[in-house]
Amino acid sequence: MDRGIVAAHERGIVTAATLMANAPGAAHAAELARTHRSLDVGVHLVLTYARPLSDPARISSLVERDGSFPRSPSAILGMDRVDAAEALVEYRAQYVRATELLGTEPSHLDSHHWVHDEPALEWAIGELARETGAAVRQHGAAQRERLRARGLRTPDSFCRAFQHGRNVEVPSLLKILERVAEGGSATTELMCHPGETNDAELLATSSYARERPVELATLTDPVVRSAIGRYGLTLATFRDLAPAGQ
Repeated sequence: MDRGIVAAHERGIVTAATLMANAPGAAHAAELARTHRSLDVGVHLVLTYARPLSDPARISSLVERDGSFPRSPSAILGMDRVDAAEALVEYRAQYVRATELLGTEPSHLDSHHWVHDEPALEWAIGELARETGAAVRQHGAAQRERLRARGLRTPDSFCRAFQHGRNVEVPSLLKILERVAEGGSATTELMCHPGETNDAELLATSSYARERPVELATLTDPVVRSAIGRYGLTLATFRDLAPAGQ
């Protein structure tokens, strides 16, 4: 997956990525990022994969009995189990680890499985963004306005339509880009998950492994690059986001 992201950046339209600091491959991913400084890198905050970076005893509301994170977002979303202060403890630990691995401050924050739709986690990711100055992903207009009311930088809109099945083929992406151009938002984050075909670890651990090479082929297709110019779109990064209120 890491090499797929780099390929999508070098040959395609991907400008930013986020690092899972608690993942086994985090050091390798960070090494690639350090050698591709034009790729904007943030932190993919994780509560539903592997184990925490902080002491499980300090974050009991987030972990299972064995000290690992639950594997499904359904264990968190809508369950009212998460202590917001405990989430911030773990989020800080992941941010610090990402900073150490990258050798620079991460530019932005998002969450694995979109779990910051949970109110306690929206607060925690927002608090980490406030402390660090990082931008933060928003999942919709209401969340965008809540984050901006806290003085946080976030894109105007978020598009998650580029995923699953035929939605990740070139004709679908061209339609998405056309809608973005017509939508009038100053900035739109297009979520994507490019990867390579021979990533054995990804095939073994991710339910979304087989779509990733299709995404990579689409994101690097010259037709897509041409459409960016034709629709008057400009590729940008999270570091380009203006402060909230401007």
